[in-house]
Amino acid sequence: MRVVDPEILKLLTFLTCRQAWLSPQEISREFRLDGERISARTVQRWFSFLRANGGFVYYPYPRANRLGLQDVLVRVRGLRNPEVLGILPFASSFAVEVGLGDYEPFVSQGYWVPGDALGAFREYWRAAHELGHVQRVDVFPAQNTHYIYSPFHETIRQDGTAEVAGELDNDYFEMLLTAHMREPFEVRLGERIAASPLIIPTVVERIWAHYSSRQVWSEIRAKGEKRILAYGHRDLAKAARRPGAAIQFLQGQWRELLRHFDDVFLQPRVAFDWTSLKKAMFVSVVLRAGSVDDMVKAAVRISEHAIDTAFRPGLEADGRCHISAFIPSEELMAVLRLAREYHRGLEPPFVAVQDKEATLALFQPSYCKLDWRLFNPATLTWEFDGERYLETLKAIPQVQAR
Repeated sequence: MRVVDPEILKLLTFLTCRQAWLSPQEISREFRLDGERISARTVQRWFSFLRANGGFVYYPYPRANRLGLQDVLVRVRGLRNPEVLGILPFASSFAVEVGLGDYEPFVSQGYWVPGDALGAFREYWRAAHELGHVQRVDVFPAQNTHYIYSPFHETIRQDGTAEVAGELDNDYFEMLLTAHMREPFEVRLGERIAASPLIIPTVVERIWAHYSSRQVWSEIRAKGEKRILAYGHRDLAKAARRPGAAIQFLQGQWRELLRHFDDVFLQPRVAFDWTSLKKAMFVSVVLRAGSVDDMVKAAVRISEHAIDTAFRPGLEADGRCHISAFIPSEELMAVLRLAREYHRGLEPPFVAVQDKEATLALFQPSYCKLDWRLFNPATLTWEFDGERYLETLKAIPQVQAR
C-alpha cells in the first residue's frame, strides 16, 4: 500500500466533496470504488496507514467567524528576530515565500484573531516594525479561508509525480464558494457554539491532529481540567468524574454539531504530506478582481491547474483576494496567465512561491498554534491581552540590520 495508490486517492477525493465529516462506517455505506463497496474495517485500516505514513489530516474546517475569530494573513518582510512570530497565540499557518517580482523572501503567517482585537493585533505589528524586529508588515484581513480540491487521482500519478494530464472539473467547489460568498459575513460567536462552548476546544484540538474523542478529551484535560469544567457546567462536571462518561458527553455534543454541519463548518479539510510529491510547488497570488464573481472564478480557474487551492477573499471593497495553490511545477506559467487575466488595476498582481527549505528551517510549533484556553466560557469571549503581548515584544533583544 502506498499513499498515492489510485484507490486511496479516489477515497480522499470523495471525502472532499461531501459537506460532512464521515466515520469509517458512514464512508463504507456511501463510497464506491469502481462500483464496489469497501468495508468500514478497510477504511479504518487505510486511515491508520495514511496517518502513520502520509501526514494525513481529515477534519471539519470551521467557519472562523462563527467561533468569534477573524481570519488574517500577515506578510512579514525583513525579519530580524523570529521571536516575534511566536508571541501571539492565535496563529493558524506558516510559510516562507519569495516574491517573483523582487525575489525578496518574506514570512507568510495566518492568524485567527478575536474579532474585537483586530486593532490591538495591528498595533502589535506596528510595534514590531518600530522596534526594528521587522522591516515591513502587511496585514490582510479576510473572510474565511476556503479550499478547492482537484480530483487527487487525476492530478497525482502512481509514482508520486504531480501532473495535470487533462481538464479538471471543479464545478462543485465553484458552487460551494458562490453560495458561501453570498451569505452575510459577520465575526460573531454563533448561537450553536454559544449554547455549547465545549465545542471550541473540541474543534481546535481536532484541527491539530487529534482525530478521536478519546484523544481530544485527553488533550483537553492535560491543558487544565479545572478550567474546562466551566465549558459544560453541571453536565460536564458530573461526567468528568468518570473518563468514560466524559468521553460519551463529548461524543454526544460532537455528533449534535455534525448534524448541523453547515452552521459551524465550511467544508471538510483533507490533505496529506504534499512535500512527498515530486515536481510540485506552492504558489500564491494576491490580485484585485473586478467583482466577487470574478474573484471566485479566478480561484476556481487557478485550481484547475492545481491539486489543492486555498482561497482568502478580502474584507475590503477593493476586490483583493489571496489565492495559494499547490501545483505541478509545469503549471506555473498557466497560473501566472490567469492571475494577469483576472487582475484589475495599474499595479500588477503580486505572485510568490514557497521556499520549502527555508520554511522547514525557520518553523517552530509556536508559530502555528491557536490556544483555545483563551476563550472564556463564562463571558463567551476571547481574551487578547494586547498589553502583555507588547511587553513581551519589547523584552526580546533587538537585532541590528546587516
